[in-house]
Amino acid sequence: MKKFVETDRPPTSSSAYRTFAPLNTPWRRRRETLAILVWWVIPWFCLYLTIHFLRSDRWYLTGGILLYIAWMIVFRTHPKEGGHRQQWFRRLACWKWFTDYFPIRLHKTCDLPPDRSYIFGYHPHGILSLGGFGNFATEATGFENLFPGINLRFLVLNSNFQIPFYDLFLTMMGVCDASKESCNYILKQGKGNSIMLVLGGAKEALDAHPSSNYILTLKNRKGFVKIALANGASLVPVFSFGENDLYEQVANPRGSKLRTLQTILQKKMGYSLPLFNGRGIFQYKVGLLPNRHPIDAYVGEPIELPKLAPEQITPHVVDGYHKKYMDALTRLFDTHKAKHGNENRLIVYADDTNV
Repeated sequence: MKKFVETDRPPTSSSAYRTFAPLNTPWRRRRETLAILVWWVIPWFCLYLTIHFLRSDRWYLTGGILLYIAWMIVFRTHPKEGGHRQQWFRRLACWKWFTDYFPIRLHKTCDLPPDRSYIFGYHPHGILSLGGFGNFATEATGFENLFPGINLRFLVLNSNFQIPFYDLFLTMMGVCDASKESCNYILKQGKGNSIMLVLGGAKEALDAHPSSNYILTLKNRKGFVKIALANGASLVPVFSFGENDLYEQVANPRGSKLRTLQTILQKKMGYSLPLFNGRGIFQYKVGLLPNRHPIDAYVGEPIELPKLAPEQITPHVVDGYHKKYMDALTRLFDTHKAKHGNENRLIVYADDTNV
């Protein structure tokens, strides 16, 4: 019997790949796939529970979910006020299974003193920022050990907090709203309190194509620099090799009809709709699960920024630090790209207008 090869699509010949997972797949790999599947299903299960309770003929279930929704609308503040991060939840064994699926790895390039706050910028967005979630919303890759004293919050779109029950899951992971209000609240809590922003946002997901140059929507995104200057926070670039290689995406070059439609929908809904394909649970050809591909995230050196008064944060000052950040990100990419087969790939900085 052939030995099982540790890849997503084990080769049966030099030119063909298996379609279905072999029956002798090790239990370790099955539980890793299960962890990814559960992660995918959680928001949909929470949505199902909400609808089920709303339609229930038991008054206490319907009344309970209506009260919950009313609380979310009127009183809930934790997505914008640092959340309720639970370290025991972030350390659960299932998150290790989640990161081992790819695997996801976190690389430290220098120390980050806990005597200040940081704004980490995660690049690229990819389809779903799975490397960002695995490295910075869980402790499976050892963030708390690599960077002791850094109290990090992973920030996402506010729309993720609109599903009852799912918002509680996110807040226990230390995930918060990516609004300006949320950023300022966390950074003002004192030394070590830091945030992780996926700076390319939803638009950058539309440029996540495997084996191509990294198109980063960063050229005219400078709000994070203004927030850093207002709070005296240092900027830390993070580049994640492999994030764009988890899914195949339908060709949608900028200016195409498909891209124009996707951009219109993104503006109306707040998040993008890339047309992508991964793998299934028991086969490797079609599905929503990501392909097994290593994700290696490198945390770069911090760029120290002064704390300035609002009138001192001029466009000239912002542009200067924004350029320093992009230069530091490019250096980080160029330093490590050869280790991950990216010798011929480049970073291309794009803006939001040419879509």
